[in-house]
Amino acid sequence: NGFTLSEVMITVVIVGILSAVALPNYFRQVQRTKQSEASATLAQIQTIVATYIDEYNLTPTGWKDLSDITAIMTTSGPADLASFESIILPGGNYTVSGTTSGDDNNYFEFTATPVSTDEETLKYNVMACIDLENGASDLKQGNRDSANKKIESTDLVCQGGS
Repeated sequence: NGFTLSEVMITVVIVGILSAVALPNYFRQVQRTKQSEASATLAQIQTIVATYIDEYNLTPTGWKDLSDITAIMTTSGPADLASFESIILPGGNYTVSGTTSGDDNNYFEFTATPVSTDEETLKYNVMACIDLENGASDLKQGNRDSANKKIESTDLVCQGGS
């Protein structure tokens, strides 16, 4: 009318083995989903930078300038910093910061970094660049576009800047 100790132990072992296989894949997929959100935001930022130049014939100097075209949302509302200092994307999973360089600051590089300090999670960063001098742009995702590693500036293929 019940289970024997050996039947229960075999069931627990089977569940343990299934969990050991399934849970890492689940957590990896959750992180990739979060990374896709950051990637979509960086792609949007690249478009907004080009649109800002076309619209105002000026180079944007910060998030506030880009918000004149389209609001870039953060956990506390639209980004309104006068520089490209770090902002936290909605959901609180990634921070995004940007740098400019080149003649007339026409090269932009944006980095989305996971908020988590876990070494494995940090490999899921996203980087994007756009060079307004020649129109080149690139977007790469860590641990997807690279061999299980974090993306660095040298992995981007925009010409010009940095």
